[in-house]
Amino acid sequence: MNAAQVRAKARKAMAKRAAEIEEEEGGEIDLVPYLDMVMNVMVFLLASVTAGYILGQINTNLPSSVSAEAVSDTEPDEDPDEASLDLVISVTGSQLIVWSTSGMVGTIEEPHAVIPRTNEDEDGVAPTYDYGSLNEVLYEVAAHRWAGEERDRDTYEVILQADGDIPYETIVRVMDNVRRRLPDEGFPAEADGAEGPDPLVIPEDGAEYDPDRHPLFPDIVFSMGFE
Repeated sequence: MNAAQVRAKARKAMAKRAAEIEEEEGGEIDLVPYLDMVMNVMVFLLASVTAGYILGQINTNLPSSVSAEAVSDTEPDEDPDEASLDLVISVTGSQLIVWSTSGMVGTIEEPHAVIPRTNEDEDGVAPTYDYGSLNEVLYEVAAHRWAGEERDRDTYEVILQADGDIPYETIVRVMDNVRRRLPDEGFPAEADGAEGPDPLVIPEDGAEYDPDRHPLFPDIVFSMGFE
């Protein structure tokens, strides 16, 4: 092979290489690997956010443990008669449930009283209950714990827990029977012009509590029901 043939072969190889370089630089970029990478990152971020949201709803603050001896030897810091009952009135479609979160007036598993519905469960019909029994139960609770004694201001609170489908008129009737002592019919008595204490006025500090003259549980706090 002479020098001319060698130069011709070299020029041909150089031209081929230049064509390959031009084709590589002028061609389209393959985006598939980049899209795969972006999708993987998005899935990872969504999974992280979802897991963080779920775990954020879990209360992981565990109570500190103590020995049985320490519990038995501990004296109460507060007089039970002055402590709040944390009384709850749950209004469902079939019954009224009287219980307390403190356990001093029953629990949700073993309630203090269960008052059934008195009318048929029909569409468009507001549920009614034995309101007189509800009023009597709350009257007995207040009388048993505080009659003739000074009643602390915090003990007048009650939690009213009603299901979402309970109509407003039923809630009002329950509230009337929770606040004060009522006649057997469970309706507020009509004013007869006689002078006397307002049954919704809490007695002053140091005064003796009388469930017949003073309110039962007028400080009502609303809460979501079971449904």
